Amino acid sequence: MKAIKRTAAAVLAVVMSVGFASCGSKSGGDGSSSSMPEKKLEADQQDVVDSLAEDMETRTLENSEIKWFSFYDINPTASEDKEIGADLALFQTKYNGKITYIQTTWDTKFDDLAAKLMANDSPDFVGADDMDMFPRGAIKNMIQPLDDYIDFDSALWADMKSANDQFVFKGSHYVAVSRVDPSYIWIYNKNVIADNGLDDPAELYAKGEWNWDTMSAMCKEFVDADADKWALDGWYYENALTESSGKALIAMENGNIVNNIESPEIAKAQNMMYDLQKNNVVYPKHERDWKVRGDVFGTGIASGLTLFYPIGLWAIEDAPSVTEPYGDLSAGEVMFVPVPCAADSDAQYVPSRIHGFCICKGAKNPEGVAAWMDCTRYAETDADAHAITIQQYKDKYGWTDEMLEMREEIYAKAAAHPVFEFATGVSQDISNITDGIIKKTMHPGDPAGWAQTVEENKNALDYLIEEAQSKIE
Repeated sequence: MKAIKRTAAAVLAVVMSVGFASCGSKSGGDGSSSSMPEKKLEADQQDVVDSLAEDMETRTLENSEIKWFSFYDINPTASEDKEIGADLALFQTKYNGKITYIQTTWDTKFDDLAAKLMANDSPDFVGADDMDMFPRGAIKNMIQPLDDYIDFDSALWADMKSANDQFVFKGSHYVAVSRVDPSYIWIYNKNVIADNGLDDPAELYAKGEWNWDTMSAMCKEFVDADADKWALDGWYYENALTESSGKALIAMENGNIVNNIESPEIAKAQNMMYDLQKNNVVYPKHERDWKVRGDVFGTGIASGLTLFYPIGLWAIEDAPSVTEPYGDLSAGEVMFVPVPCAADSDAQYVPSRIHGFCICKGAKNPEGVAAWMDCTRYAETDADAHAITIQQYKDKYGWTDEMLEMREEIYAKAAAHPVFEFATGVSQDISNITDGIIKKTMHPGDPAGWAQTVEENKNALDYLIEEAQSKIE
């Protein structure tokens, strides 16, 4: 099976809508794009950016062009109705900044980056949102320390210090975290919920009744294989439910890699998942060439063939042309809730990631990247700049007040109770084995019990972690 692991991360408030929609699709080729789209903010929004640009501290830059290496473009190039982000507008306004896109693919990004480093053709920066760059990039000398360029104790960065301190390797920071993001949400169509006589998950959440039990009951009631109706689709529900236990399978603590495969919290989640899949609730990708329904994220939600779509916020923080499979946002059809937790959970744990960036080893313009990083942080902390995001979501993308309120609620819970999964960031071998471990109990064609899965994989996982830990030490 070749899972699509484009767990995009919502880039700073507005920019989530710029880059992350493309995270769900494949990017091909290895080229570059240097054209800056002629997209501007509304006049009153630009006034906010102009004011912020005047007030923020200024870095002296010899070069205002920075080279971005990724499988998606920070520039608003994904579709004609894509909006420019407040942080990008701020970078342009303050520094006449320009971001040149060096294109790679999801599958080849590490190999392509290594080739560029070997050829002394390093890009300037890469994203950390997919949680796969740290500590791997530091161990392999692909990224460099940031402490010479970012003062993490400064007023601008102080609120993110605890998050940034989780990305320290041999005493140095390797990731500039602008914000903690929820990794996944539970998307549904309100019309489909009503038509099937089910309780609205947002109303259940408001009453403190949205949990594994109520979610599972809804899934079991909805599924109808003969009618091609399935409760869950996508590539993320296994990770989402596992992390909602409050534990990540692979964690980082004080610079050490921690294996939680024997965690009772994870066992509880995985046993629930196994019981759920015994009712065949997930879309049978194994019978459909290992593709989601329609080969497009969200397909089936608006049409009533899929009940829930666990995925990142980025999936609906996008232009209407992209979010159409979920339904009409502006008509109030689409809604979402946090990933459910156990009914007796001591907190609403939120599977989380970070929005941040790394400077590449051998970068030609690290100061320019630091200026960009500052812009992402200023746009995040300034209330008026944040309001631009909210207004764009309402005016351009059709978000309702109910959706915006739930978004703020989930972000607050993510800040209070984040769960970070580091498997993809340690090594490809660990990422590969943990992906199979986490997904085995809900495998659409051949699920296995959690006890069996642990017994078959624990020793191999321990070995890989010991090997990776030795490289850190």
